[in-house]
Amino acid sequence: MGRVYRAYDSTTDRVVALKVLPPHLAEDQDFQQRFRREARIAAGLNDPHVVPIHGYGELDGRLYVDMRLIEGRHLSQYITENGGRLSPEQTVAVIEQVAAALDSAKQAGLIHRDIKPMNILVTTAHNFVYLIDFGLARAEADTQLTQTGATMGTVAYMAPERFKGTTDHRADVYSLACVLHECLTGKRPFAGESLEEQLNAHLNAPPPRPSATAPGVPESFDAVVARGMAKDFEQRYQTAMELAAAARAALAAPATGAIGTAPPASPPGPPGASAPGSGVLPPGGKPGVPQQHQRPAPSRRLLLGIVGASTLALGAVAALVIALVLQSHGSSSSAASDTQTRFRVPGRPGSNPGTSGPASATVPALPAFAPPPDLGANCQYRSVPDPVSRPATPPPSGKMSTTPPQIGAVISTNFGDIGIQLANSESPCAVNSFISLTKQQFFDNTQCARLINSPDGGSLLCGGPDVDGSGGPGYEFADEYPADQYKPDDPALRATVVYPRGTIVMATEGPNTNGSQFALIYHDSEMEPQSTVLGTIDLAGLTTLDKIARAGIAGDRQSGAPTNPVKITSVRLS
Repeated sequence: MGRVYRAYDSTTDRVVALKVLPPHLAEDQDFQQRFRREARIAAGLNDPHVVPIHGYGELDGRLYVDMRLIEGRHLSQYITENGGRLSPEQTVAVIEQVAAALDSAKQAGLIHRDIKPMNILVTTAHNFVYLIDFGLARAEADTQLTQTGATMGTVAYMAPERFKGTTDHRADVYSLACVLHECLTGKRPFAGESLEEQLNAHLNAPPPRPSATAPGVPESFDAVVARGMAKDFEQRYQTAMELAAAARAALAAPATGAIGTAPPASPPGPPGASAPGSGVLPPGGKPGVPQQHQRPAPSRRLLLGIVGASTLALGAVAALVIALVLQSHGSSSSAASDTQTRFRVPGRPGSNPGTSGPASATVPALPAFAPPPDLGANCQYRSVPDPVSRPATPPPSGKMSTTPPQIGAVISTNFGDIGIQLANSESPCAVNSFISLTKQQFFDNTQCARLINSPDGGSLLCGGPDVDGSGGPGYEFADEYPADQYKPDDPALRATVVYPRGTIVMATEGPNTNGSQFALIYHDSEMEPQSTVLGTIDLAGLTTLDKIARAGIAGDRQSGAPTNPVKITSVRLS
């Protein structure tokens, strides 16, 4: 989708890859909003296998993404260079690196939605692998199904549930298993050039056996592909890293052995070349032996649900030259150790800090609150174009009082009550919205659909009106404390701080996109200081949250749906 150019950024004095989208997309407000939000999150990813995004925005009526220039070729070209298919060793090296990128995205709450060879770049030097098009994949994949002549490059790798309108990160696992099959055999998982043929195959046909398609492929890979492409996502590998580990183990398996167990057969469901403008020109030279890659340590950022990532400054881009020459990148991961130290957070008034890790000054606490001159002076609740399943009346805009400094409320759940104190003296616009929604019974009978329990912190995400816990009230408003303690261009806004146990924060999709979703923090959490503090949780409420956390996360993961569903039955002011 769109064209990629080699471009010179006159602000940073560097050559970049500039992806420019078709003009009509800038006129689609729904698309433009999704593009900006997901590009913003993708720009915050910190993984060596994700092409860094320098900036994004609109230029002369065209949406664009400014990325690092990579010298290389698409995975499909890399396969062609190697005789039409890769060796098992080369295949596993590619899959491991893509899985590392997807794992980092998953930790940030981001789903790629369009894993395919054309979105995987392999560098000329050392065959280092990058995953591209975060921030664009959702829009491209979701629109292609409705367009005449849909691109099979997307549909050929699409998980069955995608055709039914649902998705989570396990759809990316399915697509990666499709790529695994193509690397081993040189063929897409299912034959057929029409949408109908591909849809029927993904919904009904059993996963293909690579050993039966290509001579010399160990049979142990059959079970890996079968489980990775299971129709029922609960039967799949639950993460991309699990799939990569199984593929690595398949290399060492006996010739007749299998790794893992293929998923049980699912009952059939209802019936159901290079992309133009892809922008990568094959460089000369023959590829060498791929390097084996160890997964980097996870990013220190924690995004609550889809809590927004940092805003990056957009540079002026000039001197476009049509053609993309991808510039090699030989950097190695400098990520921190998996075992992170954590700063012991001083208690804020009303907070209940819990036990943290070893004391360390590497991660600062929240900044002390100093009332800005315009605190609560002009609260604006602007409408958003996203579909709304439960519309709410926005509260009146204008000046909001900061007295009383705290306002009590009780969130009643099926696990027990969670008493909170709303920080009206720190975030009056957010508190005003929460009170308004409470009076409209907006939160009643909603799901707290996401629990996070990771080295970076622990929280429960609530407040979304949709069945899956997503959505909002149809309006959004600006950030307050702690973001208002920094200048807008302060680099510290992109560094993490520790939000202490017992804090409630707004959960957003980027700066100044607060709606109805909020996160209840039960374990000190590292985040960029752009999540507005809504208030604090009392001791009895923390006991309820600890009970929810002990029940665990479905699939024994660090982030996902609580094992035991959490439902807000009501919220009332106290």
